[in-house]
Amino acid sequence: MSFGKKLVYALGQFALTLCAYAAGNLFLSYYVSAGSPVFADLIHRNAVLGLFTVAGLAIALGRITDAGASLVSGWLSDRSRFRRGRRNTFMLLAGAPVACASFLVFTPPSDNPTVNSVYVVLIILVFYVLLSLYAVPYLAMLPRIGPTRRERMTLSILMAIAIATATLLGNRIFTLTDLLARTAGLTMPEAFRGIIGLYALVSAVFLLLPPLLINAGDTGDSPVREPFGKSFALVIRDDHFRSYLLADSMFRIASALVIAGFSWFVTILLGLDTRSANLLLLTVFFSNLALFFPIYLLVKRLGKRKMLFIAYLLFISALVASVFAGLYPVSPWTQGMFLAFMLSIPYAVFTVIPNALVADLVVAAERKSGEQRGGMYFAIHTLIVKTGVIVAGLLFPLFTVFVNGVLGREPESGGLRLVLAAAALFSVIGFFSLFGYHEKEVSAVLGDQD
Repeated sequence: MSFGKKLVYALGQFALTLCAYAAGNLFLSYYVSAGSPVFADLIHRNAVLGLFTVAGLAIALGRITDAGASLVSGWLSDRSRFRRGRRNTFMLLAGAPVACASFLVFTPPSDNPTVNSVYVVLIILVFYVLLSLYAVPYLAMLPRIGPTRRERMTLSILMAIAIATATLLGNRIFTLTDLLARTAGLTMPEAFRGIIGLYALVSAVFLLLPPLLINAGDTGDSPVREPFGKSFALVIRDDHFRSYLLADSMFRIASALVIAGFSWFVTILLGLDTRSANLLLLTVFFSNLALFFPIYLLVKRLGKRKMLFIAYLLFISALVASVFAGLYPVSPWTQGMFLAFMLSIPYAVFTVIPNALVADLVVAAERKSGEQRGGMYFAIHTLIVKTGVIVAGLLFPLFTVFVNGVLGREPESGGLRLVLAAAALFSVIGFFSLFGYHEKEVSAVLGDQD
């Protein structure tokens, strides 16, 4: 496949990340910011049945729906018989609607909080179903359009760059909102929805390009016929995949714990200000981005497994050292920069390698069984990635409360050091889990021509 077509494929990942950013990261800012002078009270803020706020219920149901829809969409795309291909058709059907839904999340229909509350819960569910219907078949296209390991790594690194670029744009939404409000004379809500609408329009176009311009080459494949449970079980029986999933899930939990507490690590353990914390977080982001190509070259020389081991060793070392942050006879700023650079390497490795590695396992499994279950492989991997972030979100307050004793208070140094120690422990488990993934055995199945 030409490099231009590879860029077209990466645009699909860019669009997915861009249209999902606001719904996934700015939903609470828009609907729940207490006493916000910018956004009115559009939905009920009181607890529903004394348990959940409307916003919390929408997010929780959305995550659950996302998890279930990912697995089902992977299974359905593996079974489909569409003329345009099992992956392309799902992407064509879901592309424009998911972009539209990303905009509709922020356009409640009335001034009635009850009506808006019902609307928001329903549109969030629709958004996550559509997101899964596009995202999983999109990822499952990778093993088909990347005929060799090198091609799959190239596509994976382009996807990583696309994610980073879209995330950076998503992070600028409020800056662009303020600019648009000042230059066009709009209110902040109008300007915000204008930017979200622009992002949705760009996303809709880019989401449609891969299925329209790239032939996945799967129209002649025989679809799998087994029921959902059996298909899931057959994929999980793959020893290499199962071992890698455990290793990947441990990294996701550990890294999400670090990101959740990063600003507090810097301000409380190191005693630096919030501006320094933001600068160090940007250092992690841009260092991570700068490392994508060197990692690509190292993977060609060392292989994926060795790079993952190296990433884990660096991550564990950084976490163990960070447990004692602020206690070293070194300036806090130097300690912060060391932490930022040490974190950026494993983050980059676990951004670039996973999609290519899972695609390798999909191709190897197909060559052994004669059946293509890429949809289920990527659905399970996607579920593991998202579950790791959710688990970290639940564990972080528990670790800090364990030391502080009060939920809702700003974490204290003891709780933060416990979080870092727990992240290191999860990383150790992930490191040893990697021993179950044998890249040489997978390579033997793929063959020299791959």
